[in-house]
Amino acid sequence: MAVLQWRIAKLKEAECQVAVEDVLYMIILYKFSQNRVPLVPSLSKCLYNGRLEILPSKDWELESIHSPEVLEMVKEHLSTTLGWNSGSSVAVNWSTTKIQKHHLSQVYATSILYGYFLKSASLRLDLEHNLPATYQNTPFGSWTASPECESYGFKNVMLGQIMVTPRSTTLSQIITRRPGKKEASLRWYVTGFDVQTMEECTKVKSEEAVELINKHCLALFGNANVEDNEMMIVTSLSSLKRLVLEAVAFGCFLWDAEGCVNNIYKLKDRC
Repeated sequence: MAVLQWRIAKLKEAECQVAVEDVLYMIILYKFSQNRVPLVPSLSKCLYNGRLEILPSKDWELESIHSPEVLEMVKEHLSTTLGWNSGSSVAVNWSTTKIQKHHLSQVYATSILYGYFLKSASLRLDLEHNLPATYQNTPFGSWTASPECESYGFKNVMLGQIMVTPRSTTLSQIITRRPGKKEASLRWYVTGFDVQTMEECTKVKSEEAVELINKHCLALFGNANVEDNEMMIVTSLSSLKRLVLEAVAFGCFLWDAEGCVNNIYKLKDRC
């Protein structure tokens, strides 16, 4: 009887996780629909005469969801991963190029994580900019949420984890060490992260979100096997840019969806 009850509990837990993943995905889809951007279907449905083309590009809509500072870092990511240049001509952007399917799937998954990181880092920066003055001389380890802090929209932020610093360090001391931070760019801000803080911003917080990323990539690229992984895809730089912009947006929206769901249902924290 005990084994049967344990089995029933496991099945219910699995069903619950699938339902939560569906809710996360629906929130992400809704955010894309708000920006009038359809998600790219399975790549096999985007092949025309043996060439992968993703139309319409929707580049402007995907770029418009980011602040200017975040967009600048997204463009740097495009340059690093694809060699894309904002000054490239239309002929260059639509010229034929080849990329290994396995490499493209890795770029897409990495771009989701990069979008997740950008969202986390930019919110940390906004939080520091808008903290009430009453908190600026309070040690991080002793901070608690108050109505004043909640009025800034940070009710669900764990204030003690804004930065990885000694418990005796105060926010005013950090600001003193980093002059002009309010005028600094997001790029400048993240260069000041130590290893632990960088890992905190990059790491996906919940097990459900990790599973959702895996399922989404599987739906887009199909099952991974040796033959598929080595397959070369003929496409254009413009279509590759569309995929990466979508992935970065997906990561940003996933961060929002996690916070929304976690207010109602406790997601499984990753170890």
